[in-house]
Amino acid sequence: MTPCSISYRNVQRRGGGLILAAALLWSSLGVAGRFAFRAGVVPLEAAFYRAAISFACLLLLLAATNRRALRIRPRDLGLFAAFGLLGVAAFFVVYMIAINTSTVATAAILLYTAPAFVIVLSALLFGETLTTPKAIAVACAFIGCVLVGRGYDLSSLRLNLPGVLAGLASGLAYALYTIFGKIALRRYTPLTTLTYALGFGAIFLGTPALATGVIPQAHPSSAWMALVYLALVTTLLAQGLYLAGLRYIDAGPASLLATVEPVTAAFLGYIVLGERLEELQIAGGVLVVGAVMLARARTGPRSGS
Repeated sequence: MTPCSISYRNVQRRGGGLILAAALLWSSLGVAGRFAFRAGVVPLEAAFYRAAISFACLLLLLAATNRRALRIRPRDLGLFAAFGLLGVAAFFVVYMIAINTSTVATAAILLYTAPAFVIVLSALLFGETLTTPKAIAVACAFIGCVLVGRGYDLSSLRLNLPGVLAGLASGLAYALYTIFGKIALRRYTPLTTLTYALGFGAIFLGTPALATGVIPQAHPSSAWMALVYLALVTTLLAQGLYLAGLRYIDAGPASLLATVEPVTAAFLGYIVLGERLEELQIAGGVLVVGAVMLARARTGPRSGS
């Protein structure tokens, strides 16, 4: 074995380790959200603080180290406003609602319908070809969602419908995050894109939160610890690890490695919160993850909660 091949394997191993670390942090989002909700935080509030704290920290970091990264063309403000509204504000709040009204595992698995939504939206918006493997991926994701949402039990489905709809909405919103991100990254760096998306997202979340009196609210220290964890660990640190990993491996393999997220989220929900999945729900989760792997093997979109 040559030194070059050893070096290449080390680089690949390092990149893979960073991607897996990011996915593990993302998988803890549901449990952290549940702790925040138990301490009196509501989903809109959690979504706002996640975006606002992340944005404030990232803005201060760039202002101190790389102010040029904060420069954007005025005509792109509309793009970032739409990104912040649909890809951040809507995504953050519906995912928090899904976590609050269903199980952590259900929310995480339904979130991973995003690649199926990306396939459909890319075909509609960008004219990308809907190939047979892509169509199979969409069909598997749909069937998996029916099983995860317990569509085989109509009485249970009616009871869990708000959480299932919120989970599917989070998948669609994250698909829009991917679409807007794909457009913005053609013009700006990941840090610039993330900063402005989070900034506009915080504005769009903060406006209704202030209007409805959701913020400011007094909370115990446990709630603030959970909110800071959501912002700094599951958002900034996880995203930083993912971007660092992409320096060593391609986006396609990286996104496949990130599919460990819903599996780990389900495990954490079981260990920490005592949540359980029925056998058919587990089968549905396998179908969704399989659909993700099939879709990403063909398209390789980036991942991340």
